[in-house]
Amino acid sequence: MSVNAKTLGQILIPLAVINAFAFAQEFPIRPYVDLMQLDVPWPKHSHLRLPWRAYLETKSGYEFLRGIGVNYNVLYRHELGIRLLAEAGFRTFRIEIGWSNVNWDETGLSNEEHWRMILGLCKRYGIRPTILLNAHHGVPCPHKFFERKVVADAPKGSRIIKLDNVADIVPRYSGLCNLTDYWACEVFITEFEPQTGECKLSKPLPKDLRAGEKVLLATLKYLPAYPVATPEFEATAKGWLRYMQLVLNLLKGVGIDDFDLEIWNELTFGSNFMRDFGINHYYDPPVAEFKIDFLHPGGHAWEIARRTIELVKSKFPRVRCIWGFSNTTFFHTPIEKLPPFTDGQSYHPYGTGTRKLPEQEQALNETWRCLEGEAPKVEIRMPEGWAHTFVQTESLMRLLNPEVRLNRKPVGVDRFYHYMTEHGVSPPECGVNDEQGSWSLKAKTVLRSFCFWLNKGIDVMHYYCAHSEHATDMGLLPTNLKELTNSVSFEQVATLPLKALRNLTRTFSGSKLLRQVSQLSVDVIALGKQTPIYTVAGKTLWQRDAFAFLPFQCHERKFVIAIYTMTYDVTKPMTEENYRLTITGFNGTPKHIRFYDPLTDKPVSFKVSQRSKGKLVVEVSVTDYPRLLEVGL
Repeated sequence: MSVNAKTLGQILIPLAVINAFAFAQEFPIRPYVDLMQLDVPWPKHSHLRLPWRAYLETKSGYEFLRGIGVNYNVLYRHELGIRLLAEAGFRTFRIEIGWSNVNWDETGLSNEEHWRMILGLCKRYGIRPTILLNAHHGVPCPHKFFERKVVADAPKGSRIIKLDNVADIVPRYSGLCNLTDYWACEVFITEFEPQTGECKLSKPLPKDLRAGEKVLLATLKYLPAYPVATPEFEATAKGWLRYMQLVLNLLKGVGIDDFDLEIWNELTFGSNFMRDFGINHYYDPPVAEFKIDFLHPGGHAWEIARRTIELVKSKFPRVRCIWGFSNTTFFHTPIEKLPPFTDGQSYHPYGTGTRKLPEQEQALNETWRCLEGEAPKVEIRMPEGWAHTFVQTESLMRLLNPEVRLNRKPVGVDRFYHYMTEHGVSPPECGVNDEQGSWSLKAKTVLRSFCFWLNKGIDVMHYYCAHSEHATDMGLLPTNLKELTNSVSFEQVATLPLKALRNLTRTFSGSKLLRQVSQLSVDVIALGKQTPIYTVAGKTLWQRDAFAFLPFQCHERKFVIAIYTMTYDVTKPMTEENYRLTITGFNGTPKHIRFYDPLTDKPVSFKVSQRSKGKLVVEVSVTDYPRLLEVGL
């Protein structure tokens, strides 16, 4: 076999490394793909099962690149920020345009030129927007804020308050704001006496208010959710659709017709306006009877989503409508029960901060729910989060494995998409508080999370977030973005995670949309000294068990395989591990092989033991973030 000098240089490695491979003790990981890894019945969880190893798929490199996204939260220097993100490889931005942006008269968006500028830059740089539709209860819909003064003490628990001026107050639509949370009309004024300024409240005051104190009030254009078919619900739903139409008009005006719409953002915070009992969060005693689960057919949130999708599809049939109520409640609504023509749903798994076991064991006092009957003593800090393991029963692998992912879909949908519209890491939550350590942690998180999730069934992942003022926060852009000029080059200012991502995405250059992807198989043998992760119930979970083999096909003659050890604590240094991989399924003979480290931007030594038509045997050194095995045919 003849090889050119470049190829020879790529496959030759030092003699010492060859000897290390040749005489190392072998630990076969068989079967590497094991359906039993998913065998954890609901609601049990497991500390030894790895559900992502229940299947192996070669994914499209073209779709991998299209799935790389970020939550765009930049406040200034938009031209520079968007250019740097695009150069790093981001192809989609998640951008929130909430209902509160609609002006009181509902004739337009109050800051429309701002959105036009950002969306125009997205179009220029080839960014597909994912528009988040939301009604955070701090500013849920068109509103008017104003201040009044309390003229008599109103102790906690009072149902009456006296104000110096009741002009502009609209009973049932006006109320006191931000008493315990960022929450407009947290307590509504149900009626008032013009002469005395005495106001009756929808529920007891949650805190003391003193005479002379200024209070913030708001009047909402629409009421929080009532049950479907009530006059109040119909009015709110019609207002929401007017908001939806204004957003569609904005996108059309900018010339964007290729975008996604995510309906709602989480339910764990800011959602009192729409979640479960809607209006009853604002009243005590309740004023409405909710007989149907709000996220099931006939429920108020479900119906809002149904009407939204119907409107969007009538204007933009190709736009994907994503169910965002699943962000933190992955399994609340079965996929087949989502509104007709729902194109996908989204998740916010996070779980990247420190998780201490057994203290934070799921169902700590219900040992029967743990498959092993006990939890290990360990601290977990994983860039992929917890939702890909069975540390909690709510593993996303229950939804992302091919058997479920390819067969469960709503009415009217041929392909159902899975989005991760927020995922990132807060360094202090991992015990990392220095600048260099923070950038390193975020770089490893970018590499691990994009490679893993976009291979295991997520179609689009939006990293959280684009920008922060401090390196120890979650942002990826330079912290001094405001001080930079628009002409500065990527090489001059890019952070470590941005450089790592650009190195990663450049490896996928030339990716094309393929009619069919060649599915690779692998036999894995760990070589040399082995490292345990933890032992539980007398069984050990080894680092070799968490070896990740994530293949992609870029075009007919090029594959990129992300390879790493999925360490359970990314903040601890890892000694490189050696593996022999027998990879089969190539649609030709592997000829040009490169092993590349996107974090250091350097080639890595490796050994080719065998190659033939459809087969490659290679020995590689692996670390705790993806290195890329590039195979050309």
